[in-house]
Amino acid sequence: MKHKYGNFTTTQISSTKKLLRKQIFFLLLCADPKTKDDYKHINLNDAFKGLLYKLNGLNSILGEPQELVDVISLLEEALIQYNESKFDFQIYRKLILNAGSIVDIIKEVD
Repeated sequence: MKHKYGNFTTTQISSTKKLLRKQIFFLLLCADPKTKDDYKHINLNDAFKGLLYKLNGLNSILGEPQELVDVISLLEEALIQYNESKFDFQIYRKLILNAGSIVDIIKEVD
């Protein structure tokens, strides 16, 4: 895949997509009423911000593909939902799952 500074191999992109999906789904575990107690040591707002910064950098390197814009938008809304006074886990869950599924459609070959 061509990028701003050269090329990534298909293996690099595939590995990066797998890691991104894991990081996105980790956000789900941290907020899920059934599992969140296992992650009390995680500041979820900071985890979101770190992932969003990473995605922003990748977005720039890859020439701003639409798929990354969609992922970032969904994660931003999930963060907003998480911080709402009336947090609705089902809405949050849907946003996180959608963001994770879009990562799979990021093109591996330009």
